[in-house]
Amino acid sequence: MNLDDNTGYISIKEVIPPFVVQQFRLWAMNPANIHRGNAVNGVYYAKHRKGREYNVCWSKEPPREMWQPIVDRLSTYIEAMFKGKEWDIHIVDTITTRPGSTKIRAHIDTPYRFEDFARTSNDELFGVQIIIPLDPFTLQNGATCVLPGSHKSRFYYKDIEDNQEEYNNLLTTQGFQFVSNPGDALIYNSRTLHSTMPNNSNEFRSAMLINALDVNIIKRIREVDMNTKTARFDNKTYKT
Repeated sequence: MNLDDNTGYISIKEVIPPFVVQQFRLWAMNPANIHRGNAVNGVYYAKHRKGREYNVCWSKEPPREMWQPIVDRLSTYIEAMFKGKEWDIHIVDTITTRPGSTKIRAHIDTPYRFEDFARTSNDELFGVQIIIPLDPFTLQNGATCVLPGSHKSRFYYKDIEDNQEEYNNLLTTQGFQFVSNPGDALIYNSRTLHSTMPNNSNEFRSAMLINALDVNIIKRIREVDMNTKTARFDNKTYKT
């Protein structure tokens, strides 16, 4: 295993087989599973309404029996990131990008997008994000862009929001796109600057997302997350 603390990520080939990829892709593409998203009218909606179409949308969490075997398969890599700290899964969902979507939004992930953990040091890791393509990730269809080593800069989420174009430019000029096959995986420090990229293909592009956290902060993060417009779950799916 080649984990470079300077880059802040691990790339793995063929984490899940094609038939499992297809199961999750069907989940991602089922309109009944949409949870929230950026609609085609340019408005972000925290709750899905039947019939609404999106440029980018996130699904509800799939049943645990679907994703737990994948987490088990990745556990060695996740443990390498956490360096022995006890961790657990905060949320699992999918993201789907419509053909023609042009949005770029450089950002960081949970827990560092919340004030409680935004200014913590890098002496210990609190969050890891995992992305698994469910379609081929190409330059044309907007493979996720990642800025290696950016976790060391400890970018503040509010500064990113206030200077979005500056951070978008930083990411797209100095980062790399995760060109990969369905079933591969990218595991990275949640503080890493990244973004979904424009989908210039004629096909929808989906991926599975997994957020793993220090087990001691999950309860607090769920309390905070519940009260944000970008909540990854709601009261009906809250898990204890």
